[in-house]
Amino acid sequence: MAYGGVAVDGDLSNYQQMIESITEYEVIRLDRDGTIRTWSHGARRLKQYTADEVIGRHVSMFYTEEDARAGLADRELSAAVRDGRFETEGWRMRKDGSRFWANVIISPIVDESQELVGFVKVTRDLTERREQERLVQRQRDEILELSTPVIQVWDKVLVLPVIGTLDSMRAARLTEGLLERIALEQAEVVILDISGVPAIDTDVAQHLLKTVEAARLMGTESILSGVRPETAQAIVHLGIELGTLRSRNSLRDALQLALRLVGTDALAERESIHA
Repeated sequence: MAYGGVAVDGDLSNYQQMIESITEYEVIRLDRDGTIRTWSHGARRLKQYTADEVIGRHVSMFYTEEDARAGLADRELSAAVRDGRFETEGWRMRKDGSRFWANVIISPIVDESQELVGFVKVTRDLTERREQERLVQRQRDEILELSTPVIQVWDKVLVLPVIGTLDSMRAARLTEGLLERIALEQAEVVILDISGVPAIDTDVAQHLLKTVEAARLMGTESILSGVRPETAQAIVHLGIELGTLRSRNSLRDALQLALRLVGTDALAERESIHA
């Protein structure tokens, strides 16, 4: 059977010389069954084991207990054989029991007759990069949350002021946050105020309509406010169908409509606030 992969001479000595010169990340050779056959300075630096401690053992020794039991290492080797190369990211273990986030590349090694003789496995520690990415994402989520606050103005009435550009990611976060507040406050009416949105295009309108539909499925009626003349003209020009969505040109008008929709309880609350 022929395999795609790296062709090498019979004794693999050239590969070992190359491996020993790399110290920034792990490069090791496995036999065709996944048993470790070579170790390197980079591998010892990354995983803390000496060559005597690992050579002759299966590569799954570096996997988490759960992944090792699930046979993940053997599945990755099989994928490398099938596709000619395999790359993944996941948790790997050090000698001291600590784990790190690894980028792993496995390439089959074939001999002159294109028969599989083993694998080259390259592993890099991406823990720091992953933590930086997670930090950036958390900061972005916090900014998105601050930029789309859901405000309860009266019992059963919420206002969501939408400010700035509304892309797919922000729209999904907006909808998620709004639905959580609807469930928490048992809201009957939500006002989507778009006076802070610089421009309305088809994508923005579709995002808003999806939010309205999600709220409707929870039994909440939506009102669109902040519809300026240029916004109305853009909606008509683009042929955007708002269906039964009620709209008002100002937040004040939208609040008055919301009061009528929720009935006398909210009206009494409003009067007590201004008494």
